[in-house]
Amino acid sequence: MNAVITADIINYSKLSPDEQDKLIGAIHRIFGNNSDIRTNVGDSSFAITRGDNIQIELKNADQALRAALLLKSAIKKIVPGPGNKTPADVRIAIGIGDISARRKNVGESTGNAYTFSGRTLDSMKKQKRTLAVKTNNTRLDAELDTELRLLEVILSGWTVNSAEVIFLTIPGLTEQEISNNLKISQSAVNQRKKSAGWAGIEPLLKRYEELIKQEEN
Repeated sequence: MNAVITADIINYSKLSPDEQDKLIGAIHRIFGNNSDIRTNVGDSSFAITRGDNIQIELKNADQALRAALLLKSAIKKIVPGPGNKTPADVRIAIGIGDISARRKNVGESTGNAYTFSGRTLDSMKKQKRTLAVKTNNTRLDAELDTELRLLEVILSGWTVNSAEVIFLTIPGLTEQEISNNLKISQSAVNQRKKSAGWAGIEPLLKRYEELIKQEEN
């Protein structure tokens, strides 16, 4: 199985050109061919259309939620410019399934992973959801939907500082490495992880990975 993430940036039009550039640059740094960030999500390719629509194809379906949270934290850690009281956020749909026709341009590939992802994103706007998963297994979908609704509550409380720490935690950096990177104390890193709900996010990521691996087998 493969995974496709389809996402759109919430309030993209309210961002300044500089903020938009930072946002697009962050996506390229994570998922681009010349990524300089240790992501630990496996092979991926992506496309950005109109600036605010993103599609990411992942070879490892079990890493899709990790990739989605990496994208989420990368966007939420962008500091709003002066006078902008609306921080950036992203709506993310994950489709798990086959890719029947893989093409060089991600936006031209097809398969039920793409269909699941695109249709789910469309429905999320009406439901006011920001994170959802769709597979061809209704039982699995039901469990993941319950877990992701709880995760959405946690993510809604992220501040810029929370997102900044989680962005570095997801790939597996230690608290000391994060401390050195952000130039803050290790105790401050630990406190921000707690505030961001990492104690709940980490086991949820592991559960997601277990479920997808079971489905693949």
